[in-house]
Amino acid sequence: MTRVLQLLALLPMMAAAQAPGRKIEGEIAGSYFFGNTRQTVASTRAQFERSDSGFTFRTLARFNYGELTQDLVGTTVNKRSWEAGANYDVRPYADFTPFVKALVESSLENRIARRVSAGVGSRYNIVRRPGTDVIFSVSAAGERTEPLMPAGAPAVEATTLARGSSELRLRREFSPTVGFTMETRYQPALTEPDDYTITSINTLKVRLARFAALTLTVRDNYDNQAVTRGARVNNDGEVLVGLLTTF
Repeated sequence: MTRVLQLLALLPMMAAAQAPGRKIEGEIAGSYFFGNTRQTVASTRAQFERSDSGFTFRTLARFNYGELTQDLVGTTVNKRSWEAGANYDVRPYADFTPFVKALVESSLENRIARRVSAGVGSRYNIVRRPGTDVIFSVSAAGERTEPLMPAGAPAVEATTLARGSSELRLRREFSPTVGFTMETRYQPALTEPDDYTITSINTLKVRLARFAALTLTVRDNYDNQAVTRGARVNNDGEVLVGLLTTF
């Protein structure tokens, strides 16, 4: 009888653990540089996540836009990119979490008209504590890239290949108001090792209220095939100050 009463007492907690949770994030960020040249960058991001102990479904959309003004040249658009993706994780609170992912993106600065990828992988939750996460993941995906060639340049056919990915994510809450996240992703083509991308996103977050925080983000993207598609350089980075809201 005592054991039955104990099980009955645990039922509300078990139900709470299985209850789905939902999170919605929206962020607006930007930067402005002035002097001999004036450069402005604006960035928006939206994320929706729904999860319980059995699965996590996450969608993400991001849009960047930048202009560069020079006295002799005038104002030109030097940054215009967007991406939209989704992840489905199985058993997100287990040590090993299998997942499937899909992503569509476009980038003027990296000369990508359209890039579509879909794949599978597994995430290893090395450390998961209330104030600290250390997560490592590996995956493989099929990818098709349609280059955005400059006007007058010879047409280049779309490429289709398999790409691997390894990613390290660190989250650290220093206090109830200050936190830091770091994501570093390396993505080589499986059959062409000289074709790879490296993405690094580092964000310092200062909470202003329960649903709002100030963010400082340093984002760097290296695509060693960007120049071959007509980009000026292979590396593209930005520093952004933003306002993040969470519901």
